[in-house]
Amino acid sequence: MAVSDDRKYTGQQVYNLLEGVKGKTLGEVDKSHQFARTATKPKITGIAGDVVEQSVFGYNRDSKQECDIEIDGVLTELKTTGVRIPKDELNRVAGKTGKAYNIHLHAKEGISITGVTFEPDIQRDFITSHFWEKSQHLLIVFYEYKSYVKVPASAFANFPIVDYCYNSFSDDERNKLENDWEKVRDYLEKVYDEFKNTNERNEHLVGFTHILRPNLMLIELVPGFKRKATGGYQKPRYRLKRTFVDYLVQGHFNKKRSESEIKLKESFSSFEQLDERCHKLTSLYKGKTLNELMSIFGIKEWSKDTTARCVLRMFDSDGKRLNQISDFTKTGIIAKTIAITTTDKRTEDMKLFHVDFEEWTDRDVDFEDSVIYNYFSEHSFLFPIFREDRRIVGSIANKQELAYDATHAITFEGFKRISFDDTFIEKEVRRTWENSRNLIFRNELVWNYEYNKSGEKKINKSGSYMGAPNLPKSSQYNVFFRGGGLISNETTRTEVVNGVKMLPQYIWLRGSYIADKLKETPYI
Repeated sequence: MAVSDDRKYTGQQVYNLLEGVKGKTLGEVDKSHQFARTATKPKITGIAGDVVEQSVFGYNRDSKQECDIEIDGVLTELKTTGVRIPKDELNRVAGKTGKAYNIHLHAKEGISITGVTFEPDIQRDFITSHFWEKSQHLLIVFYEYKSYVKVPASAFANFPIVDYCYNSFSDDERNKLENDWEKVRDYLEKVYDEFKNTNERNEHLVGFTHILRPNLMLIELVPGFKRKATGGYQKPRYRLKRTFVDYLVQGHFNKKRSESEIKLKESFSSFEQLDERCHKLTSLYKGKTLNELMSIFGIKEWSKDTTARCVLRMFDSDGKRLNQISDFTKTGIIAKTIAITTTDKRTEDMKLFHVDFEEWTDRDVDFEDSVIYNYFSEHSFLFPIFREDRRIVGSIANKQELAYDATHAITFEGFKRISFDDTFIEKEVRRTWENSRNLIFRNELVWNYEYNKSGEKKINKSGSYMGAPNLPKSSQYNVFFRGGGLISNETTRTEVVNGVKMLPQYIWLRGSYIADKLKETPYI
């Protein structure tokens, strides 16, 4: 692979070009008049990348499966991607600028790399694949997406270029990418070997992207492979997951992240390898009481995070929080210890993420582009399971002086891993998304007061009337809303939607669903 002379740069030239536009808006650097096109086309995919390629670097965009540029003789793919401050961190950046502000920036979306090769033949070697050739050396330009709703292409002119970075993947990351890519290759190879006729083969490939999704760690295939109304087929591209891109973004802007993250002494390159390791740990520690585990791992004092600390010790780590493990962060794995009873029941609901109502009230946002869709499609849960004898634990749970005794009544059972399949996302997650938005769009969102037996409104300890908005609740939904806050009054009800004041809302997962899902999921 080679690039034309007009796409060859020295490192110094790249430095001068990008340092010269840092802090400027995309509109200010648009010498090639990309935004003029928005007068007749309000929706232009990739306009930020067009500006960087054609106005900053000075070459025309193309769709070739080749690297964009060459820097000091190294073929490099140029990517432009949006970053922004999460809404729940806005109060932490008030008055801050420069590095103090930038450390709070997170990835807005994943990074598309290249199309999956279908014709004339699939690629069979990772090292020579278009995917690896284009992702091995990345030059990533970051612009700040200064909006929390979907904007027309013209609005990108107001977004500033924040910074840039060169990215080469670590050996562990490369191994994960290779395993993901090979899963796609193996699936395609089987279909290609079985069906020689192109039309018949395409029919058998419809929906394959959804089949592979739960097994891919760092990449995703978007859009899904499906038939188009025109008779052809919509074919996917390889894209780095947003969770992984966010890890890269945070690593660039927050140089101190490495001080708090946990790197496993023995990494894993696939879910199969993770499962194998969890299985070995279960063989070693299954049936041991928490007291025995504390003794094995040298944990002298009991605390609420003792179970998590024991699991970290199993993974040869001295950390305190499971979700500080970098391999989990990159791959979107949420690790959470679960306590079940002797009858396999667990009723605690699980808090997931804060709701951004600006997105929820935006009619132009499709379900497939929403935060809630991306959350459930990109994340999976790893549950280290502990069993409690409630006859003992329940009787002493509120007596701190006897808390240590509870460790004799808690035993380690093993690991279970759960991903959210398309059926759950399309049925449960979409139902919550659509029904809550319908309440908003139809002006049917109201505040439901709580009443006592005499028909009078109940008053809480803070002197405010008790109640909640009529958003999806756990009584009828597996994915539901719940307010966050210890006190509910006129001061803390800071979220306002359609004139209804409420506590900041969070998406939760119903405890009974988790219990049922765990019951039907075998131990790793």
